[in-house]
Formats: sequence, C-alpha cells, structure tokens
Amino acid sequence: MTEKSNSGGGPSTRKKYTPAFKAECVRQVAAGARQSDVARAQGISPALLGRWQRQALEAAVPSSAERDEIKQLRAALKRVEMERDILKKVVTIFSQPPQS
Repeated sequence: MTEKSNSGGGPSTRKKYTPAFKAECVRQVAAGARQSDVARAQGISPALLGRWQRQALEAAVPSSAERDEIKQLRAALKRVEMERDILKKVVTIFSQPPQS
C-alpha cells in the first residue's frame, strides 16, 4: 500500500497489486471460478477484476503489426520447408549408384 497526496492536500491511500497477484486472479476466473467469488475471496471489486481480465485479453491478442509479421514468418517457413524437401530428393537421387 502506498500513500499519495490528493489535490485536497490530505494523504489518501491506494492499494497497489503486483502483476503476479493480478495474473493469479485472472487465471482463477479463466479456470472456471466465478468472477464475483474470486473478487470476494481476494478482497477486490468485481469491476477491478473485470478490468484486469480485459487488460490480460488485450495483451494476449496480437496487434496488426504482429499479425503481419506472423504471416510473413509462416510464408518464409513454408518456402524453407519446400527447399528442404527438394534438397532431400536431390540427395536421394545423387546417392543412388549409377545405372548401367
């Protein structure tokens, strides 16, 4: 817990939660526990837990730039696999004894 001064001049307290705590709460809901039950058990509001869930989902979904990179990497992988398959066939052909 940290203390912050608000504009009114008096100190106000605001709880800070660790990323591990947030991730554990989100994991419990993802595992099938009810959001309200997890929130109550951890002493947080269901709205706060919902916000953490949305943030975790946004972090898990790739951006358009990441999707473009994934598409390019898959195309490159496909090309390299095709080249590998061709080279395997060439090695097989050249390793056979000559036919007389």
